[in-house]
Amino acid sequence: MAAYGADYKKNVMFLCNHNSCRSQMAEGWLRSLRGDKSIGVASAGIVGGTAIKPGAITVMSEAGVDITNQTSDAMADFKPDDFDCVISCCGCGSKLDGDKEVWKQRTYFFDWGLDDPPAIDPGDLSAYRRVRDECKAKCEELITMLESA
Repeated sequence: MAAYGADYKKNVMFLCNHNSCRSQMAEGWLRSLRGDKSIGVASAGIVGGTAIKPGAITVMSEAGVDITNQTSDAMADFKPDDFDCVISCCGCGSKLDGDKEVWKQRTYFFDWGLDDPPAIDPGDLSAYRRVRDECKAKCEELITMLESA
């Protein structure tokens, strides 16, 4: 089955600047937490895909979620109409203007404003772990909301 699309009742896109950390953790959590719920998921970078940060892979693995097979993709590779819910993980919703504005016009649009672990981590992965846990809580809330919609 595809990661997202018509096979699912709801489809979620997580956006971030480069699709290297926060959006990757959110995608991993939603895949892990959705269980048998019909929720498709993808993530992408507004600026473009780069590579998944090793710190994100490490802290997600500590929580039992493997994101090593996820890919860092560019938003330009996706169509907004394929998604019911779009989430800006980093406060990057302000960058969705002009021809990108359509991403904010989906049924649900949320701007989570999560901190950027690579920019603030003191070297012990504590910022990564905090943001990982915030992503998990937000994904749990999202699943509940999507199931009741």
